[in-house]
Amino acid sequence: MEDNKDVVQNNGEEQKEQETTKTYTEKDIQNSFNAGVKKASSEWQKDEKYKEFLKWKETNQNDSEKINELSNQNAELTNQNNALTKEIEKLHAQIRVDNSGVKKEFSKFVTSEVLADVSDTVDFDHALREYKKNNPQYFGETVIKKTQTAPNLSGGNQTPNTTNSIMNNIIRGARE
Repeated sequence: MEDNKDVVQNNGEEQKEQETTKTYTEKDIQNSFNAGVKKASSEWQKDEKYKEFLKWKETNQNDSEKINELSNQNAELTNQNNALTKEIEKLHAQIRVDNSGVKKEFSKFVTSEVLADVSDTVDFDHALREYKKNNPQYFGETVIKKTQTAPNLSGGNQTPNTTNSIMNNIIRGARE
């Protein structure tokens, strides 16, 4: 029986030891971890090397942003420059076509046709000469023919009848 008492006593002690051991919940562990991180981060924030690192990081980020902004501005200005260069080339071509004797009403058309013929092997002057040779109808002076749209009231006379003279002839014809 004594052995049984020892077992009972030992079991009681084991139970006491188990009761003194505290169990931690996940929340307790998380709170403890957060407190340690907070303490460590506050010590880092006080350190001068950490402050220098933050300043260096901020400066580099600002420099990167500036580089990106300048790169975007450069690309935009390059696009604008290319567009303006093309416009200037078109205007120079327009002037050269106008000086070549093209009829004014065909000036823009001829310019676009000649520019389409320009390539690495064919320069503008050669393309213009070839176009002028193959399409003479677009070059020379414009001849404007005046056609009469109103009926000839003079009855074949070369002297034009005015409204006044026509009315006088009608009145005279009624008297006769």
